Amino acid sequence: MSQRKPKSEQDGFTEQTKQGAQIVYGNEPDPMWNEDAEEIRTRFDIPAFDPEAFYPREGAALSGVYPDFLVHIESAAEGPSTVSSPGASLTMVEAPKGSGKSTVADQFATYQMEHNDERIVRNGRQKSSDWRRMRDWTTLWLPSSVDIEGRWMEVVDRGEPDPDELCRDVRYYSDVYELVERLQDHPKGTYNVVFPDPYFRKCEDALSTADATVKQPEFVPKNEANPTPASHWWFGFLAARTFDGLRVDDDGERNWMTAHIDEFGMVAPESASGGESGHWTYECVRIMANISKEMRSAGLSLIGYGHHEQDVHNHWLKEFDFWVELSNNERGNRTTKSEAPKPFRDIEQDNDLLSKRPTGFGLCYNENRFSEFQFSDLGYPHDTPEFQLRLGIPEAVDVSTSDDDGMVVEDLQVATDDEDQPTILNEYRAAGGAVHELRVLAPGDGIIDISGDAPEVLEQLSSPYADGTFPENPIKTTQNHYDIMFNPDSSTEIVAARIPRRTGPGATGGRGR
Repeated sequence: MSQRKPKSEQDGFTEQTKQGAQIVYGNEPDPMWNEDAEEIRTRFDIPAFDPEAFYPREGAALSGVYPDFLVHIESAAEGPSTVSSPGASLTMVEAPKGSGKSTVADQFATYQMEHNDERIVRNGRQKSSDWRRMRDWTTLWLPSSVDIEGRWMEVVDRGEPDPDELCRDVRYYSDVYELVERLQDHPKGTYNVVFPDPYFRKCEDALSTADATVKQPEFVPKNEANPTPASHWWFGFLAARTFDGLRVDDDGERNWMTAHIDEFGMVAPESASGGESGHWTYECVRIMANISKEMRSAGLSLIGYGHHEQDVHNHWLKEFDFWVELSNNERGNRTTKSEAPKPFRDIEQDNDLLSKRPTGFGLCYNENRFSEFQFSDLGYPHDTPEFQLRLGIPEAVDVSTSDDDGMVVEDLQVATDDEDQPTILNEYRAAGGAVHELRVLAPGDGIIDISGDAPEVLEQLSSPYADGTFPENPIKTTQNHYDIMFNPDSSTEIVAARIPRRTGPGATGGRGR
């Protein structure tokens, strides 16, 4: 009898989860299937998180501050007794080298997915693949119209890394507004890795929404001289999510989202200079610090990760609600007011709790309470070496700056089965491209013309399945795409086909797998 594989080498049920069924197949999941977060905890032996375990008790460095930072609720009356600060929050994680920064990020994310049913966004960086531990549950969001070059950072006997083979699903976005909209349509309780757009499409528009007293920042795409650092894209995304994101989902529940941003000092450096010569970094930091209260109201939390407090700009540091320090068996926690981060100078913390602790211990505090906590060593899947994904702008691509109407039929998506075969509509071309249609599969009937600027029903649509129907008006138009809707039963509506619209600069819409 063969030995059971270690959990880190098991395939798991990454598609047979409630989120996986919706993302991969667009289907309603079996109600008995687990959530993504439960599968992640099972795979990596992450202990269940009990907020009540942090109730203050004599002789223990405990308080509700740790669950307060992780658990997001509408009001204190709704949640555990240890959670007294409802709503979204801003947190800084100060993690010296070797303290398990990426490990604790994934554990925090898993708990937030499970307890808050929220969408996690982790920043993809071209120099790192720290998120690969979570690849089987990851939706990878990449900007459209860019070159993507992958390379392994270890000697391996395999082809170059392909985004479609690195994670559960890959989606493409055209600008920050479309990304925010599509993330809101994405299932709750999901882990999403987002790579910045080197074109910075709609970032200036997003930041201009803020009522700022500084000069409006400008963004220079990567194909021009002296381009803006890619990390600045996050200012545009956070502003777009804050001012244009939904605050309540279609189920009536809060639209919680947490952005986990590694190397936060690169986004908001203390050395930030302003104006054109400084890529408007200082102005961007000032704007985001000013709208931090709006972020909380919008249900958008931020967790920034860095090695040293000194790397992060003071304008943003003073807005943080929580501070986390991790142990690496060397650096101790702060024990005097002069050492403490500025928002937390009044906390009574005069004991060194970390310098003798091994990796896996942390200290979380706000302005008047602190808690010790532990986290697990999750390791990495043995079959996924470290890799890089580098994004560049093709020389031959002409990036449009207009808002022309029309469809991007090259990025047409139709619903498919497990073998990637169409299930409702099929694409049809003829006459050298003059005829371009979507046809209902037999024994159904009907034709939709997609050769013009918008889809048009040419022949009435009838379902290929006995229990299914097409709505009376099957074409649903949104800001960023045309959806052909289908009702597999009386209580369910799904997207049978999706065609991105040309809604902005270089827009090519979204391509799902």
